[in-house]
Parts: sequence; C-alpha cells; structure tokens
Amino acid sequence: MPRELDEAAVVDGAGPVQIFFRVIFPVLRSVIMTVIILQSVLIYNDFQHPLYFLPGTENATVQLTLLNFQSQFTTQSNLLFATILLVTIPPLIMFIFFNRKIVEGMAAGSVKG
Repeated sequence: MPRELDEAAVVDGAGPVQIFFRVIFPVLRSVIMTVIILQSVLIYNDFQHPLYFLPGTENATVQLTLLNFQSQFTTQSNLLFATILLVTIPPLIMFIFFNRKIVEGMAAGSVKG
C-alpha cells in the first residue's frame, strides 16, 4: 500500500474514515478476499483441532468421520472414498468461483509500477 495515496487523500481534505473507506479499502479488497477464502478453506479442512477440542461422536466434523472409517485391522474403503469425495467438493467449488480473486490477491503486491 503506497503511502503517497494516503498523503494525496489528506491533501484533498479527506478524514481518517474517508481515507480508509475510499482509498485503502478498495486497494486492499482483493487481498482481503484472498485471505478470507484461503482461511475459510483452511478452517473447513481442519482435522486436529476438532479431534482434540470436540470429543465424542455428536460433535464430529466431516474430517473426523474419515477417521471413523479406519481401524487397526479393517478399513471401509468404499465409505472412506465417498466421504473424501464429499469433503473435496466445497473447496473445489470455492476455487472455481473465486479463482480470479485469489490470483488478484496473490499478485497484488508483486508488480511494481
């Protein structure tokens, strides 16, 4: 975020709130969208925190049901692969719809000029 944008807004007579909502926020919108999208996928795919902090079968998340289909001696492969397919669909749909925003946010600070 170039400091010159803030200084130009101050010279034009904008206050701190106007600087944020009319100058800073529109420039950082793609970066904010990228962070929100990637963090929501990360939280959706979290396995370790629900395993430790939500004990019991009534609090099981989709990722924890993958663990239930495996045991020491047997694995229910058909149910395991069906659940894996269901788990991968929401992040895939998010990527398809928000692909342009993700790329904009990743490349926002990489090009100078």
